[in-house]
Amino acid sequence: MRFIIWFGALLPIVYALIRFSVEIQPQWIRDIFIFLEQFAPFTLTKFPTDPLKFLTDLSGNSAFWLLALTLTFTPVRVFLKLNLIRYRRLAGLFSFFYALIHAMLFIGIDQEFHIHGVIHEALTKPFIAFGMGAFIIMLTMALTSTKKLFGLFHSWHKMVYIAAVLIAVHYLMSHKTITWDNLSMAGVLIFLLVLRLIKR
Repeated sequence: MRFIIWFGALLPIVYALIRFSVEIQPQWIRDIFIFLEQFAPFTLTKFPTDPLKFLTDLSGNSAFWLLALTLTFTPVRVFLKLNLIRYRRLAGLFSFFYALIHAMLFIGIDQEFHIHGVIHEALTKPFIAFGMGAFIIMLTMALTSTKKLFGLFHSWHKMVYIAAVLIAVHYLMSHKTITWDNLSMAGVLIFLLVLRLIKR
C-alpha cells in the first residue's frame, strides 16, 4: 500500500516533466505518448500554453485528491473493516506537499513574494482567502504530524474538517463557471468528510 501511495502521489510530477520536456523528447518516446493519448483523457504531447496555470491547476488538483484519499481511511476502517490508518499520514503529507507547491506558485511566482499583494488578493478575492485558510491548517497539521507532536496536538488535526470545506469552496469559487464536473469533484470531498464524521 505504501508503494501504491508513493507511485500515485509522484505521477503528477512525472506528468509535468513529460509535458515540459515535449520539445526534447526522442521521436520514439513521442510515438508512445501519441499512442497512449488515444486511451487517456489527458495530453502528453503538447507543451503547456500557460505553464503557470498548468502547474497551479496540477498541484491544486493533486493536493485535492490526496486529501480526499486521507479522508477515505477512516470510513474504510469503519464500514469495510480494513485498517489502513497507518498510511494516512503519508497520504496527508503528500497532500500538503502539493498544497505547498500550489501556494508557492501563487505567492512566489504570481505575487513575486510581495506580502502586501498577497494580502490584497486574499481580501479582494474570497476564493484565495479560503485557499490560504486551508493551507494554514494543512501547514499546522503537517508540522505536528510526527509521533511525538501528534500525541500533543491530536485535537488540532480535527481541523481537517474545516480545511476540507475551505478547499471545496476554494475549488468551486476558482472557476468562472460552475459545471457538473466541478460540483462532482467538490461533492466527493464533502461526501468523504460526512462519512468520516458519521462514525470515527
